[in-house]
Amino acid sequence: MQLSGSHEFDAPQTAVWKVMTDPAVLSRTLPGCQKFERQSDGSYNLTMSVGIASIRGTFTGNVHLLDERPPDSYTLKLSAQGTVGFVNGQGHFVLKPSEGDSNKTVVSYSGEAQVGGKIAGVGQRLLQSGANLIINQFFKAMDREVAAARPH
Repeated sequence: MQLSGSHEFDAPQTAVWKVMTDPAVLSRTLPGCQKFERQSDGSYNLTMSVGIASIRGTFTGNVHLLDERPPDSYTLKLSAQGTVGFVNGQGHFVLKPSEGDSNKTVVSYSGEAQVGGKIAGVGQRLLQSGANLIINQFFKAMDREVAAARPH
């Protein structure tokens, strides 16, 4: 399954980078996240509850932030398993000042995910819709975090 899109934040690029790579913020903004703990190798252990259509499950796994180029880009790699299947994916995030307004930042993302087990049985269209819903929830939560981090 291919995933891509973009989101504009009302904050400068360095501020958005700081929020989007903060483990405490990620634990609050990833939908269904129950645990997001840094490991000695720099990866994070993840536990999250996710539901697509009528299938809900808790997944545990690892997240790695790779190829970090502050404040321009990074790659996020995810591998998680649960009672209803597995999810493996990788996404690349690029942060750029918005055209004509350096106080705004556009975050573009592209990547792919492989899903297997019972959760894959809901069909490609429902999986895509569910993934897009989770991404939208994540960016709405990130909007709140970025706004809270801005000086008032």
